[in-house]
Amino acid sequence: MSTTTAAEVTVSTAVATAAATKCHMFKIEGYKRIKAMYGTGKCIDSCRFEAADRTWRIRFYPDGDNRENAGHASLFLKLDDDDDTGGNGKRDDKVLVEFNFSLVCHRGGWPAAAGDQPQSGALTATFSNSNKALGYSQFMKRRDLEQSRFLRDDCLAIRCDMAVLDSPVDVKEQAAQAHDLQRLGVACDCKDDACKSYHLRNASFSFKFREALLKLFLGCFHV
Repeated sequence: MSTTTAAEVTVSTAVATAAATKCHMFKIEGYKRIKAMYGTGKCIDSCRFEAADRTWRIRFYPDGDNRENAGHASLFLKLDDDDDTGGNGKRDDKVLVEFNFSLVCHRGGWPAAAGDQPQSGALTATFSNSNKALGYSQFMKRRDLEQSRFLRDDCLAIRCDMAVLDSPVDVKEQAAQAHDLQRLGVACDCKDDACKSYHLRNASFSFKFREALLKLFLGCFHV
């Protein structure tokens, strides 16, 4: 197999970037009354907020989104820009989102007692006109939530951090970097003495140095 030189190496890089990021907090004040008003299968939505020219809401079910999930708090991120399309068809576009739900600790409420750990969940999901609300049907047991320090003075705060990803992925041609050549096991052929990459001249010097040491060692024994 012939030896590959640095000049023969080309590199292309696929980069996944976020079109927009957003952080939204949904505060639930008067939790006990809201829980009584919104039983199993009933939800309360946050106000609308925008990210990447799309409109979103946080959807909270105090006692589960259906009977199977009763006794749990359910949390979803909802794509909610149906009324803002203006006939341009945007609502039918698929959009890939990384999002993370977490319950916000009250000031002075941390560190928590044993077992009362930060509650969060992260997902990467594709939203579309037929798949508008995605998240957790069993985000946290309602009993654990009500006994936790996330609920204080009958108030709960839900944080959603999200990143709307660009599509398609941007692919660029780039010059081969020193670490690229190192990964491929290719020697750098530059003439810069300050370059710390592996060079053929270094290999030649190293071989000659080892050879000289071996001759010196054998010479001690008159071999």
